[in-house]
Amino acid sequence: MEFRHLSAPAWSAFKSWLLKLHGVPISHLRLLTGGCPAEELPALAKELKRVRAEFKKRPNEVSAPADEGLRKDYAALGVPWSAWSEVAREVQRDLKRKRYARWTGADALEFPEGPPAEDLVTVLLFGGVEQARPHLLRRASLAAGSLEALWCRWLAGEPLEPETLRSFAGAPERLAEPLYTPGLEEVLPLFFVEPDPARAERALDVASAQMGSSRSQPLMDFLRSLLGLWRQDTSVEEVRARFDASIATVPPSEVARLIAPAYLYGRYIHALPPHALLELAGSRLERIAVPARVADVQPVMAALAALEELTAMGLGLRVEQRSGNVLLSAQEPETGGGDEFL
Repeated sequence: MEFRHLSAPAWSAFKSWLLKLHGVPISHLRLLTGGCPAEELPALAKELKRVRAEFKKRPNEVSAPADEGLRKDYAALGVPWSAWSEVAREVQRDLKRKRYARWTGADALEFPEGPPAEDLVTVLLFGGVEQARPHLLRRASLAAGSLEALWCRWLAGEPLEPETLRSFAGAPERLAEPLYTPGLEEVLPLFFVEPDPARAERALDVASAQMGSSRSQPLMDFLRSLLGLWRQDTSVEEVRARFDASIATVPPSEVARLIAPAYLYGRYIHALPPHALLELAGSRLERIAVPARVADVQPVMAALAALEELTAMGLGLRVEQRSGNVLLSAQEPETGGGDEFL
C-alpha cells in the first residue's frame, strides 16, 4: 500500500487554501471528509490540476482575523510571514492613486481633519513623504503641545532639538506614575536623546519594573546597547542588530512605537533625514522573504503533490488524522467518511 505522511500544519494550510477556491466540489467534499472512492478519482485528478494552476497564480496574502488559523500553521511550519508585507502593498496602491495627495470622498468624510497620525507614519515607512508632509503639519497644529505634535513636525522635516524631548520626558521617576499618554514604550526612548548614562539607566530601571512584558524586551535591549555605545563597550554593529530586532517586533497596529527608535538611530548611528530613517525601518520590516504565491509555499505544494501521486494510482484515496500528522494512502476510504476535517 502506498502512503504519505504529512504534518498536521501542512495539511491544515493546504485545506485553508483549498477552501478559498471555487469550482472544485469533489476536492471539497472528499479531501475534507476522509477520502475519495476509486470511481471518483479521475474527476478528482482533473480538479487537482486546476488547484495546482490556481495556486501558481494566487497571491499568498493572509489577512486577519479570517486567516488566523493559516497564520498559526505557517508559524508551525517555519514559513516566513510578516503582516507588514500586506501593509506595504496597500500603501503602495494608495500612493499610486494619490489617495493622500487628494484626500477626498469617503476619506474626507470619515476623517475631515486628515489621515490619523498612525496612518501617516505608515505611509512614510513605504516612501510616501511628499503626500504625507502637508497632513503631518496639519496634524501637528491640531495636536499642539503633545508628543504626537513634536514627532509630526520632525517627520515633516522640521528640526527637533533633544532638549525639547528631554523636557517632555521629565524625570525618570515619572515613569513609575501612570500619567503618560502615549505609552511607556514610546516615552522611555526619550531618556536616550542625549548621552546622559546615569539618567538613561535610571529610566531603564524604573521602566523594567513597570513593563513586565517580554514584548518590550527587544526595545529594552536596543536602549541598553545605546548605553554601551556611550560607554564604548558596545559596537555600532551590535546597536544596529538591536535596532533591527526591536523594530521587527512592532505590529502595524502600533506603528507609532517605531518613531522614537528611528530618531535615536539617526542621532547616534546613521544621520539621515526623518523620512529616510522611516523608510530604512520600512525596508527592514519587509526584509522577511514572504512567498509571493501559494505555489511558493513548499509545505502546501508538498501536500498537493502527495495527493496527485496517490490519486494517479487509481486505487482510492484515504485521509486519516494521526497523532500530530495526517496519513494519506492509496486505498478506499473508510465507509461513512468523517467530518473531522471540516
